[in-house]
Amino acid sequence: MANAGEIRASQMQAATCYEDVLIAGRGPRLAQARTGQGDDSSIRNGNAAREPHMSQASAPKGGRDIVAYFAGHLANLVNGNDNLSDSEEIVAIKPFSLFERVHRSLTGNRKYSEVLVGAWAYPPPNNAEDAADFYFDNVLDRPIGARGDGPSSADNLAALIGSHAIGPRQIRPAGPLSIWKALTGGGPSLRRFNDKRDLFELSNRILKCLDAANRPYAEVLRLGLCPKEWLVGEDAVGVNTLKAANAFLKVLKVEMNGEFGRRPDPRELDVAFFAAPIPGYKEAKAFAASLLGSAILTRLAGQDQTFLLSFDAMEAAPGGALVEEVDEPLMSAEEAAPFLEGAVAAGVIEAQEMALLASIMAGRSLADAMGSNLYLRRRLKADFDNNLEAYLDDLSSRTAKFVWKTESSRP
Repeated sequence: MANAGEIRASQMQAATCYEDVLIAGRGPRLAQARTGQGDDSSIRNGNAAREPHMSQASAPKGGRDIVAYFAGHLANLVNGNDNLSDSEEIVAIKPFSLFERVHRSLTGNRKYSEVLVGAWAYPPPNNAEDAADFYFDNVLDRPIGARGDGPSSADNLAALIGSHAIGPRQIRPAGPLSIWKALTGGGPSLRRFNDKRDLFELSNRILKCLDAANRPYAEVLRLGLCPKEWLVGEDAVGVNTLKAANAFLKVLKVEMNGEFGRRPDPRELDVAFFAAPIPGYKEAKAFAASLLGSAILTRLAGQDQTFLLSFDAMEAAPGGALVEEVDEPLMSAEEAAPFLEGAVAAGVIEAQEMALLASIMAGRSLADAMGSNLYLRRRLKADFDNNLEAYLDDLSSRTAKFVWKTESSRP
């Protein structure tokens, strides 16, 4: 049986699955999410004031889907959707102005500041502005290398931007590109991505870049630690070690039965390490004595003035939330129904899977939808070894690809 943290994470993944269907069917305005992520309007109307430092207990859930929303938001900013009318066909790329608008989003939008940037993880005297600067330098402007002989995700993004460049193009700098250099290196002026399918492709390529560049940063946040302390300098930790540490921490919290605010005993450490060993360490005792292991256990014990709840299970604190303009949903359930029915008819998804998506759209809890459908539970066990997140990823991918293919084939 999945524990509470896995269920919460799966519910957020289900929401992402739902958004993937809507995004592919309606277009790339990812910023207009039904969760109230009104980025374009917040830029036009000005960002509300916020506290310079937020405690991590007030950070909302949903790291992965916020990354997708941010990719769509960057696409809209690069395309000038925050200040140009639909009839204007050319957008001027002014790096400093674009930087200011991106930075304003990272500091003024609570979801980005707390979930994406993780301002709560930066101990005083750091504030949201400092955290956003570090995020920009170490995620948006972090070089993305290629795997093998093929192009990197940043190369693919730069190629798309370059295909819309007007006039002479800038000389590409040597070495791997970052997201930022890919977005701003195409030239001073671009033909706008006015076709919704083109803008969706731009947001999708940005998301692929973020999947690579944002991963080490997000893994540090999941541990409840400050990225500034673990991604740069002599104590910098590789992404594989960070991923292994998160797997270790997940098992450890289960062994501790949710009794945080104390240090785990040797048995709990040994069980967690046996289930999720950390590369470079022979035993739990050695990892616990290391800089990274000590920091994780100190946060878990709540001995550094910040009590750890973990990035996966953070709850939004009541009150104090910024007032954000809520846009209309990208697509209603009625509008989505033909796409889902088409996917069933084409054999892309099963009728029971369509019912699951319909339940999500109707606001029904994922646990209820899965619990009452024997086919889905059998499929989950037989094909995905009861890994609900993997199943939802697969369902999301199949459905979104079908919808995108359907829309692309229309005149």
